[in-house]
Amino acid sequence: MKIDNFVRIIDGKLRTTPPIDAFASIALESARVSHGDLFIDTTASRELIHQALEKGAYAIVTTLSFANEDEECAWIEVSSIDQILIKLLRYTITQKSLDIILLSPVQEAFLEMIQTPRTIKRLRNDLFAIVKTILGAKEDERFGLSNPALAQQIAPASKKVEITLHVKPTVMAKGLFLSSFWHNERYYADQKIPSLFVEELLCLLDFCDTHAIAYSLEHLGFCEHFYPQFITHALCKKEFGSSDKALIFEPLPALIPSLIAYLKTHTMTSPLMLCLPKNIQTHFDFEGEILRFEQIEELRILSEKSFQYALILSDKEACEPLFIKTFTTQPSLF
Repeated sequence: MKIDNFVRIIDGKLRTTPPIDAFASIALESARVSHGDLFIDTTASRELIHQALEKGAYAIVTTLSFANEDEECAWIEVSSIDQILIKLLRYTITQKSLDIILLSPVQEAFLEMIQTPRTIKRLRNDLFAIVKTILGAKEDERFGLSNPALAQQIAPASKKVEITLHVKPTVMAKGLFLSSFWHNERYYADQKIPSLFVEELLCLLDFCDTHAIAYSLEHLGFCEHFYPQFITHALCKKEFGSSDKALIFEPLPALIPSLIAYLKTHTMTSPLMLCLPKNIQTHFDFEGEILRFEQIEELRILSEKSFQYALILSDKEACEPLFIKTFTTQPSLF
């Protein structure tokens, strides 16, 4: 790409007059810089900039002022790295004719599970990671994103998946975690999806039908949101429904209020607990016991607590160290 064009795209200021007028590709990490690349300094580090220059970078984008590093390098000064990344994303999405689909976090998790094949790739809510993915994307690829503010900035024309239906669906709940529903004249019985999420799933399926996105519900399982893990009183894992206690994992703070309301409605007489990281200052309308923790290991105290369900603000993978491992001793002839 021509350096002058790039400077206009990101609204930067070229502080040098280099003999070169173009660069080969864009690198976000100094270790990945190749000769002729443009390096975006995301951490305001002169050390990393010097590493990139030593590896042959033709251009540098940084918030740091030029200090006679290399007059032959295109030194592009910007006021905000995040803002130039957003401008770069918007330009690249348009140039490559990429499709950005805006979903709810729950729909995003379901879409990743039901696509056959996975034609829509998931963009995590990390600007740096999104830039790397989009820069490496092929033309006309499709991506799903659950951040409305970011979607508006980088792809104003993104397609939005609705979260409510014009006609409310008939949903039969079976406890907290299973539900039955109709879709396309087919009845899906006792699916591993809480009734709270069924309408969002059905909106997603309607979107897939409309846009010819292939999917299968044959192996619909629990997604990362409101994920139940049944346990013994000693925090040993049990099969689904085979215990009177369960930990429920939810990684997204924004969903906690609706999950609390859902639990209150469906478990009015069951003792509930809420487990929150100490760095979460948000107040939640919860009348039961709230357990604050810094380290996951602190949640081992749950083995001493009386509850049926404990809603934990964390993803389930992070909580794996909690569970007691059980081993079966194989019989021996000796």
